[in-house]
Amino acid sequence: MILLESVKKLSALAHLLHKELPYSISVYGGLQHIRNNNPFNMEVHVDSWPDYRTVVLRRQRQFVTDDSDAFSNPYAIFAKDPAELKRMLQEFKVIDWKQSLLVNGVPGSSFDILQEVADAKNLTLEHFMIPSKVFIHHNPESIRDDGRFHKSSKLSSDTMFLAELINKHISYGGSEQSLNYIKKCIERFPSVCMSDDEGRLMGWSLTDELSAFRMGYILPEFRNKGCMRTIVTFLAKEMHRWGLPVYNFIAEENTISALFSKSFGMTEYPDIYYYLRMTPKKSSL
Repeated sequence: MILLESVKKLSALAHLLHKELPYSISVYGGLQHIRNNNPFNMEVHVDSWPDYRTVVLRRQRQFVTDDSDAFSNPYAIFAKDPAELKRMLQEFKVIDWKQSLLVNGVPGSSFDILQEVADAKNLTLEHFMIPSKVFIHHNPESIRDDGRFHKSSKLSSDTMFLAELINKHISYGGSEQSLNYIKKCIERFPSVCMSDDEGRLMGWSLTDELSAFRMGYILPEFRNKGCMRTIVTFLAKEMHRWGLPVYNFIAEENTISALFSKSFGMTEYPDIYYYLRMTPKKSSL
């Protein structure tokens, strides 16, 4: 595959991927970070240029130092046709199948192909997060403060102190690898926490290497008071300002978050997307 590095080619690819939304959202979000100082040391490969059919985002190889750490080895894949995706996975060596990895924001049409490849490569494939729908905020001009944020409350981007707490709250947390990943998200991407006038923590939200909103949480005693709307408003403005897409993935059964996202002006798309963890199976010898 071809590694794209020039500013001109990356800009052209971003323009092309934007036309393929929502299916390209994860690749597009990661590409926009690459174009904004590349804080997670990612790189983008295409099968051909300029008439590409598949795009793969991955971490630069020198930054993947632990083959067992999927958090440090994320991928995002977009293919115009599932058959092209299968060909790419079979014929090209852009993915190192000896390493644990995450494939993020996979459209449902590609799931069976990844399952087939995992079986052929002797990998365990598991759902890293619940299969979800994507919600995208397209219009930065539509963001309005709703007036419920108390002036005495405080928003802060200094959220590193939250890393261990977040690691306990998220479903895929609890390990040293997940903690290190959370710290990297806080260090390198927009995030925010909110506290009240007495300094009590109210809630937070992070974003990730593909620009997706992640790990948002409001403490129970502060729910239904507009805290998450205030947090999302702050983050969305920041993301739009940097030319990054504003989006999240929400499980189908999470109707409360879906209603909130739509009330914020996000567009809901019907297809299902997957976050997948692929791990080499241990030899029985």
